Amino acid sequence: MVVTVIVVVIAVGLLVLVGMHVGPHGSIVTASIGMGAGVLLTLMLSHSHSSLAAILWSLVVLLFVAVIAVGLAGVRGLRSTQYHSKEAVPGLVKLLDSAGVATSRLDPIGTIQIAGKGWSAENDSDDPIEIGTTVFVTRIDGLKLHVIPEAPQGANRKETS
Repeated sequence: MVVTVIVVVIAVGLLVLVGMHVGPHGSIVTASIGMGAGVLLTLMLSHSHSSLAAILWSLVVLLFVAVIAVGLAGVRGLRSTQYHSKEAVPGLVKLLDSAGVATSRLDPIGTIQIAGKGWSAENDSDDPIEIGTTVFVTRIDGLKLHVIPEAPQGANRKETS
């Protein structure tokens, strides 16, 4: 029985490491399996009268602490990933159709400045946009603004109200 407890603790410990490496879902699955193994070990040890029972109980307690920590890390990881979608971040929508100035050459990626704040931007036009060119935001992808250069004089640009 002592060997069984040690093998299960080592297996769950390795599973914890793998689960943390895989990501939030892996951490939650690992925590679930670890809890099941911890319950099994608790039942095994409750019927044991071995002189090593005190040491084995400390291993099981350590196992429970590690599994709970990994499960909480997995839940936290899942909660934080919901904010990293490719959709526009709420509040950035107001930047749509805003004018800014290219602070680096956009060929196709670069930086722009709108209202004194720097933004990562991607050029949606065919030609590079040079530093100092006025640009307009056409769409938002996560935290990246997609821009086009200001229309040349005489060209009609669609006005929005």
